[in-house]
Order: sequence, then C-alpha cells, then structure tokens
Amino acid sequence: DRVLVSPAPGRPGKLPFWHGDAPGRPAELGRALGEFSRELSALPPERARERVRAAGLDEWAADNLLAYLAEQREATGYVPDDRTLVVERFRDELGDWRLVVHSPYGALVHAPWVLATASRLRARYGVDAQAVHSDDGIVLRVPDTGEAVAPPAGDLAVFDPDEIEQIVTDELGGSALFASRFRECAARALLLPRHRPGKRMPLWQQRQRAAQLLSVASKYPSFPIVLETVRECLQDVFDVPGLVTLMRDLAGRKARLVEVETPMPSPYARSLLFSYVGAFMYEGDAPLAERRAQALALDSTLLAELLGQANLRELLDPEVVTEASRELQRLPSSRHARDVEGAADLLRELGPLATSELAERGASPRWLAELEESHRAIRVRIAGEERWAAIEDAGRLRDALGVP
Repeated sequence: DRVLVSPAPGRPGKLPFWHGDAPGRPAELGRALGEFSRELSALPPERARERVRAAGLDEWAADNLLAYLAEQREATGYVPDDRTLVVERFRDELGDWRLVVHSPYGALVHAPWVLATASRLRARYGVDAQAVHSDDGIVLRVPDTGEAVAPPAGDLAVFDPDEIEQIVTDELGGSALFASRFRECAARALLLPRHRPGKRMPLWQQRQRAAQLLSVASKYPSFPIVLETVRECLQDVFDVPGLVTLMRDLAGRKARLVEVETPMPSPYARSLLFSYVGAFMYEGDAPLAERRAQALALDSTLLAELLGQANLRELLDPEVVTEASRELQRLPSSRHARDVEGAADLLRELGPLATSELAERGASPRWLAELEESHRAIRVRIAGEERWAAIEDAGRLRDALGVP
C-alpha cells in the first residue's frame, strides 16, 4: 500500500508519463462539427458571431473561434467541413514533404484511412511513410529521396469504396495496434499462462510471449485468436463502414477533396503537427514486440463469417431504437419522476434540462423549488435558455461554458 522512492545518483529527475489511446470522435459527431463549420463559413461576420453566441459561447470564445476560421481560410482558401476535405502539403524543416489531410470525421474513421494511405505511399515511393491520425485529420511525412519526382498528391487519400475495406484488412496485420490487441485477446483466452498463478506477470514478459505466439499463429489462417483480433480491430476500434461511406461520398461528388500547397503550415495543420511530434517523440519507447509486425495469412471465408456482411444499423429495428432512446430519456410514463428524489435523479442522469423538459418527465415545479432551496439543484442559462442542473454539475458547467 506504499510506494518508496529513492534518488538515483547521476540521473536527472524525470516526470512520469503515460501514453494511452483516447476514445476517438464518432463519425456522426464529426459530421455535425463539419456542418457547423460550413454554416459559419457561409455567414457574414456579424451573423456568424450571433450564431456562435446563440450556441453558448461567450464573447471571447466567439472572437477566438471566428478568428481561427478566418486564419485558416486565409492560409489555404478553404475551411474543412463535412463536404469539403482539404489536402495540404508543405515542406518541413528538413525539406521533406508533409501531407496533411484535414477532415472532421474523427479518429475512428481516420485510423483505418491512415493505414490504407500509408500503404499506397509505400507502394508509390518505396519508403515507409510516417503517419499519425487524430480526430481532426491525418499527417504524413514523405522523405525527400533527392530524385526528380512529383510532390505527393491528394489522390493518395482517395480509394475505391469497394476495395478500401480489404486494403485495411490486409494492412492491419502489420500495425502495432494489431500486436497489442492480439496480446490482450491471447491473455483473455488464457494462452499466456503464468509461471506462478498467484503472481502477476510483468507486462514486458506478456509482450514477449504474445510476440512468440503471434509468430507461430500467423502461419495458420484459421487460428481463432488471430481472427478475433482482426474482428476487434475492424469493428470495435475502427469505423470501417464510416470510411466506406466517406469514400462513396467522394466518388459520388457528395463531398470534394481539394489540394493546396502552402509555404508554411496552416493554423489547422499546426495543431495536427503538435500531435505528430508527440507521437514520434517517444517512438523509441514503443515495445519491441509490438513494433515487430507479423505478416498474416487470414482465412477470408472465416473472417467474413465472423465479421458478418450486414451492417449493424441494418440489423436493428428503427422502432426498437426509438423506444430505447425514449426509455433512456425517461419519457415513457413508467420512467417518470415520482417525487423529489426522482427529479434529482433526472438532473443527475440527463444533465441540464429546461422546466418544460422536466415537466414532460413528471417533475413538478414544487419539487424543483425544493431542490433549489436544499442546494441540490441550480438554475443556469445555456444558449439564452434557463435550465435546471444538478449541483454536482456546477463545476463542469462553469469550466465548459463560463457560466457563473
């Protein structure tokens, strides 16, 4: 229950850090953000200011957001949105090309997209391109080989919608993500036994054993843990259907991809380059067992049966989805608040609600007044509308919206 720390002579002090994967932005939220950016870009300055103020931003936040969009438009001529993806290229300090794909669709879509793009770069230029993805786009570095070749073009990021899923599946086995997920799947399947059952196995030993197991399992296309790892990556980590939809929109002219060449990174690109530096600053700390990618020979028939051909959205009854949404929102009469405690539960579970929204869920104004008198609920104004919020959310609302 204690951690004893002693100084290490001759070694400078270092702060500990943990580098983990954050949950990515869903494609639906990315599309909404892109639509909001497109709406602001089409409005004159005063109307745009009114729009962001109506969305809940204070004067300073509105000025910063509009200035950020204006600087991006001045640098590239475009503001990325849900219908316009921007491919920006420029040279870095070493003279190598940087290719930045600005897209709002989130890391769940960009993660498989960067695998396919890096594969095409490797095939075209014969070098391994360093690539990083985030919620706001993709950054790729193409080394300057000294030969008279054309700079990287935007077509590197455009794929046939019917082929992109197979390309991602083929490239997945050579990624560090696959190696780490394989280790987790093998541990859950009890394929990494401990020497002493009552003692935990160090993580570096788990990585070594998983790498040895993967080197053997990769020779058998129908090995269940390999198939489960592929399924987990393609369905739980990646949003491959979202990527396919995006490629179809590009092919069908519902969305466009524009190319720009700039003398220096744009404001959007600078924020992406910051995450790029952070990703490769600790590249040497990556576990060796997870950097050694294994070429996999997968049984396509078994994999198709495991993944399924139908989209999950097609398997769900829309009426059931609507009913489940109403249940979660506490709208059916059986889920209404019955007393003061029920009204407090509504605010705690659903967040800030207007008086009319609380009335739809069975909460009376007298209960709300009692909660306010007992300092269990507060009134806040969000986007010009008065709402009730649980006292536990006061700090979050103050930090996020600047509500006093």
